[in-house]
Amino acid sequence: MSARGEVIVVRSLAESDLGIFSAHRGPATSKQRAIALTTPVARILLSPRLYTQKGARMDVICVYGQHGNRELRHIGKVGKNWRLGGRKIEDGACAFLDSKDFVLIRTVERNDGDLPLLMTFVGRQRERLLHAGIVASLDGQFTDSTAILGQGTGAFEALADAFPPVPSGLAVGLPADISEPDEAPAWAAGGDGR
Repeated sequence: MSARGEVIVVRSLAESDLGIFSAHRGPATSKQRAIALTTPVARILLSPRLYTQKGARMDVICVYGQHGNRELRHIGKVGKNWRLGGRKIEDGACAFLDSKDFVLIRTVERNDGDLPLLMTFVGRQRERLLHAGIVASLDGQFTDSTAILGQGTGAFEALADAFPPVPSGLAVGLPADISEPDEAPAWAAGGDGR
């Protein structure tokens, strides 16, 4: 990708993170409509400029199984917490995801918005062996339900293969909502819920 080096962030999903999926909004008790990120994750994912600005809209390619979408999603600080939010993910296959499943985010370190983030989900129900492998290989590396893996480490190389190929329709071109204004509404970063 770039001379900056790549990074993979592995987050064990909490119940509150599931509000980003339309399939989980009905029974969800949390108003959060985003995936929580830790401050160390925000520091590694965002350039110093974007981190100081407390976030930005980023080009995110989301792939789960045979389904995917590409759109601008907001990574930002909401109060004292960082979140990756945006429109709800409509894919019905995401109904199989649950708390303790994983989201893997891959991009260059200190992304200034010039390159996309690739986000994929790994669930116990459909990717049992991969899920178990992540649990076993990252045992002891999680802090606040998150592990940060830098390029060149064995764990990074093993997980890099877990990312499915991006369909050409998503890989080429710009996110679907690139023409929207650059300001993200409060709900995009995890506020009240759409």
